[in-house]
This record gives sequence, C-alpha cells and structure tokens, in this order.
Amino acid sequence: MKVFSIIAATLLPLAVFSSPLSAVEVRDVEITAKEATRLKNAGAIEVRDAAAKSVGLFKRKDCDVVNVVTEVDCWWLPKHGGSGNEKITSYSGTRNNINFSCWTKCERVGGITTWFWTRETGKAKGCYVPGYYLDNSCVSTGSGALPQCAWAASDRAQGGCD
Repeated sequence: MKVFSIIAATLLPLAVFSSPLSAVEVRDVEITAKEATRLKNAGAIEVRDAAAKSVGLFKRKDCDVVNVVTEVDCWWLPKHGGSGNEKITSYSGTRNNINFSCWTKCERVGGITTWFWTRETGKAKGCYVPGYYLDNSCVSTGSGALPQCAWAASDRAQGGCD
C-alpha cells in the first residue's frame, strides 16, 4: 500500500505540470455596463451562453424543409413581399441540414408566426424561412431553442407582422 502511495505522490505532480490547459490563453472580454448588470441577474445557463457567444460560439440548428411540394422561399425580412423585402434564395423540400442561428416572430404562415434566420444562402445576404416549412429540429422555446435574433425588433418594425 505504501508503494502505491509513493507512486501516486510522484506521478500526480507530473500530470499536473504536463496538462495542456496551462497553454490556454485567457482573454478578458469587454462588455457594456448594461450587459454586465443583465448577466449578474441572469441564471447560470444564460451566463454560459453569453460567455460562449462573446468568444464567437453560439447555438445553431440544422433543419430540413418540410410541408412543401416544390420549394420554399427565403426572405430578407420575416414576411412575404412588402416594401424593402426581397427573396434571397429558395430551398427544395426535404433539403437536409440548413443551418439556422436565430428566430423572430412576424407574418403568420400555416398558423405559425416564427421565422428562422440562416446565412446558408450562397449569397452575401442571409434570410428568413417561415417556421411552418421547417421540421421540429428548429424551435424557439424549450431547452433546445435557438436565441431570438438580435436585430429582430428592427426587422419587425418594417411592418407586415401579425
């Protein structure tokens, strides 16, 4: 038993000094006073998510296009047509793995007002797809939910929302 204790006492410090974590650079991330106050009052999960986002990591979901015979259009604003809006691209039904990063609520399509944002357009602009046309992988509530788009209020202010 003493031999085991001696070996453990010798090897443990060596393992600590050889840890790759000692090479990780720790950076300070600047945030506003308002954001700091919000984080102080937030729960542990929200703080974790905000910290991940501050270093460029954020939640994304891959979803399939459903409920469509041919294709679904992806729009600059979360509504069909209207002033300032344009169709950016279209996706075929049952197309897999369109990567969405956030959502907003606006025009009702098939009884659903949630629209999801993607940058996977093959163009310089991203666009919104109505939630009605996406499978259940894309959700705006619950533990697997995507965050609301930071610019959502600005897009909704363009009008046409329910």
